[in-house]
Formats: sequence, structure tokens, C-alpha cells
Amino acid sequence: QQSNNSNYNNNNNNRGKSGPDMYAVTSVAIWETQGQVKIFTGSKDGFWRLWNFAGNAFVKEFEHNMGGAVECLVVASNFLFCGFESISPALPEITVGMVHAWNLANPTEPPLEFHMQPNLIPYAHATAVTKLLVVDGQKIVSGSRDGSVKLWTFDAAAHHGKGGFMLAQSLHGHAREVTGLAVVDTMLWSSSTDGSIRIWDMAKNGECQHSITMASGPAGTPPLAAGSPGAPPPAPGQGHTNAVTGLVPFTSAAGSFILSCSLDGTVKAWNAATGQCVASESHGQDGVVSMSMIGDQNGKPCLLIGLESGNMWIRNLEPTPKINQAFAPVVLLSNHFSVGHVGAVYSLAKGPSGTFYTAGDDGKVLVFQITGDLGL
Repeated sequence: QQSNNSNYNNNNNNRGKSGPDMYAVTSVAIWETQGQVKIFTGSKDGFWRLWNFAGNAFVKEFEHNMGGAVECLVVASNFLFCGFESISPALPEITVGMVHAWNLANPTEPPLEFHMQPNLIPYAHATAVTKLLVVDGQKIVSGSRDGSVKLWTFDAAAHHGKGGFMLAQSLHGHAREVTGLAVVDTMLWSSSTDGSIRIWDMAKNGECQHSITMASGPAGTPPLAAGSPGAPPPAPGQGHTNAVTGLVPFTSAAGSFILSCSLDGTVKAWNAATGQCVASESHGQDGVVSMSMIGDQNGKPCLLIGLESGNMWIRNLEPTPKINQAFAPVVLLSNHFSVGHVGAVYSLAKGPSGTFYTAGDDGKVLVFQITGDLGL
């Protein structure tokens, strides 16, 4: 059983309008502080906002204008990281991709800014920063609409001893927007709207070890074999046939896996060690826009999936005594039957105590709580 607690309309500048006048909410990030749960939201209207969710209602505590669409938010190591696109003083006639980071222990201090080269290139990417990943609290990976992936490390001596994130490496290979980032051991996985998933070996200076596409090699082919000298032409692969929209790592007793989702309507599971596709599940013609790990009331992992239609599915991840199939549908959340979004579901976030948060193209954030047995 699941219950919808509340929702808010991202409608501050529209005076009660709805429908096409709403600004899409692109990102939701959860901040647990001093026994409270607070929610950061980012929107196409150029603002990130901080909300306190108490008494089944959203109360806005603060908002900040980034000067351009906010594409992604991440809360980690007591920092708020924001990826967006705005105008840089160094290039006042065009927009560029930027990352700012606020220390939530001292939120009134100016944010740390990510610069490719201090003073000369005071921005992070050429176009919007669409994805951020925090690794071990000290390393940041950013992906951009221009297809580039950049690695940043914290340097306490930077900026005259104030500290900051410095560019460590740039990875090039994707031809379109970066939509997903995940790390397993030393391997960085990235996905893109170009339909590919790339695997980079961070122990080998970020060398691209494999590219998974609809033209990738046959199942069972080791990642490095495809395209090697003397290899036969690749057979049709098991990669996605449309834009890949996200990546989620998953570890179980069976090993480590990467889950990928796509506008082709499928979710696929890949062996993180070999790059082989081990499972695939389809939503038909309804493209998958987002996904996130959540848990039932007993802590068993589930996969929450957001679709282009606004529908959302909760699916199991592993066979259980009650459900002998992975990716089996468990709960459908839809505005046709209960509560859901109208239009694409852009962001999903797991909260405490069986809660999860969803944000969409309709400008709404919905809060759900799993209150009963999902039958897993």
C-alpha cells in the first residue's frame, strides 16, 4: 500500500496558472539535517528552492536565482551541488555550463564555483551541466549537454587557501547530452542521449574501455574484444535503440550491476564487471525518463521508474519467494487511477521511512510513502 502525502506546484511566477505555463521541475535532492527532512528542488525557471516538509505540506524556506535553467541538484557531504546553464561574465553574450557548490554548514558563504581554468575559463562546460555525481565525498563527476564528462577533485590550497574543486580530467566520446553517471570500483559508467553507454577505466587515466550501443557486439563478448584487430564485424548488440536517460548501480549477492533506462521503453541490467547485458524489461511505447532505488517497509530494494506519460512503476529487482521474476511490476502510480504526473517524470529521490519524492514536466513535486507490504 502507498499513500500520497502532498504536492507543490512550481508556480511562483504564474499566479495560479497551470498546464503549459508551469515550469518543469528537473531535480529533487533530499537533505536530512538535525532530525528534519528538507527538500531541494531545481527548475527550468532558473531557481533552486529549499522546502521544509512538515505537517503534510511544503513550506518554502529559501530560493536562489541561478540566472538560467537548473538541470541537476545533488546533496552530498553536507554540500549542495547545482548544475545549470547561465551567462558567465567572461562570455556575456552566450550561456555556458556551470557548477556551484554551497557548504550547507555555512550556507551564507558564497558558493564554490567550478572553473575549467581559473580566470581564463571561469565555467565548467561549454553548455548546460546536466548530470552530477559525488564520489567518496572528494571527487565530483559532471556531464554536459555537449557530451563531455569532467572529473574534479577538491584542493584545499586552491583559491588562495579557501579551497575549491579543480579540473582533473576531461573525457570525450559522447556525441550528445550526458544523462547518467555511475561508479563501480575504478570503472566510471556514463550514458547519453546519443543512445550509448560508455565505460571508462579511472585506473588507466580515464581510458574508454567499452561503448555499449545498439550496434555493440553479441551477448557474451568481452568488452575489449569488440573492435579489436582481426575481430569480425559486430553483430547487432543488446544496447538501447533510443536515448539512454539514466544509470543506477545495484549490488546484490549475485554481484555488482548497472541498470540503464531509455526512451526506447526498456530498463536493462548490465554486469558491472563484464559489461554484458543480463536482463531487459520493456514498458512498451512509453519511454523511461528516470529511475531510482527505493525500499519497501522491510528494506527490500525496489526500482522506481518514471515514464514519459507521467506514470510511475515500482518493480522488484530480484526474484523472491513470492515473485520469481526480476523486474516484475509491483505497483503502478498513475493520475488515471490514483496520483501521478502529467507529462514526463524527470526526477525521483528516495527519502527516509519509506518515502520517495517525484518531480515532473507538470511543475509538481509529489511525496509518497510505502505504508504496507508490497508483496515481495
